[in-house]
Amino acid sequence: MERTLRAFGLKEEALVQDDANRARSSVRPGGWKWRLFVRSFLLQAVWNPRGMQDVGFFFAVAPLASTMDEEERRAFLKRHMSFFNTNPVLAPYVIGAVARAEMEGRGAEEAAEIKKALGGLLGMAGDALMWGGLRPAAGLIAAAVALYGLQTGAWGVWAAPIVMLVVYNVPHIFLKARGVVRGLDVGPEAASELLGKGFRRAVLATRWAGAFAAGFVLALAASGTERPGVPTAVVMGAFLVLGAVAARLRIPSTLVAAAGAIGGIILMVNGFYGG
Repeated sequence: MERTLRAFGLKEEALVQDDANRARSSVRPGGWKWRLFVRSFLLQAVWNPRGMQDVGFFFAVAPLASTMDEEERRAFLKRHMSFFNTNPVLAPYVIGAVARAEMEGRGAEEAAEIKKALGGLLGMAGDALMWGGLRPAAGLIAAAVALYGLQTGAWGVWAAPIVMLVVYNVPHIFLKARGVVRGLDVGPEAASELLGKGFRRAVLATRWAGAFAAGFVLALAASGTERPGVPTAVVMGAFLVLGAVAARLRIPSTLVAAAGAIGGIILMVNGFYGG
């Protein structure tokens, strides 16, 4: 048991802290935020078909066991090496909430329920936002940047991967950090912010951005080596406004995506390049 905990970064001297240290940990959760945040990036490092993210989740919360005695550590290992699976970007909401329960001495009663209740919810929400919206949008925007740079000479193709990494990773890192902070601050209720209108609009906005970028890529590809002209910019600006209105009115993302593709085809067929 001790060897298992040490393998996850716990030193022997850290395993014998007294009740006073444990109390300080429960009233000062801010001291754990950075450690939980960093460790959350390795959630899927030991993904397996049986427990899926179980080992990664245990690694993320393992430092909390340093405040426990031998019997508590055994129970801690058992409950956190159980099956767990959710979207890795939103998983810190669960990690933070479980960490709060453990710090307040409620881990044995509530940890399993928190993981079960939030795992499926955040899995669906995260997949819709990250895999169905932001990731394809980042790739399409990067493709548009690369094609535009090649045609106009405004920048080299090296700009495309940088844009893709920034577009994807800024929201990615923000959501991970916010998940840990909110989970530690308010517990499982933190996930409620992912059920509101703001989150649904964010999902729609990312899909609209991907659809718009797809239309832009189609138009750029159809233009060949010709330099984009003013009419193209006007049409793209109009399409940008239409996409924003669609997001505001909560028009289904499938219709927005279809509109993006149609917009690109229209630009391609009518040849809005070359002024």
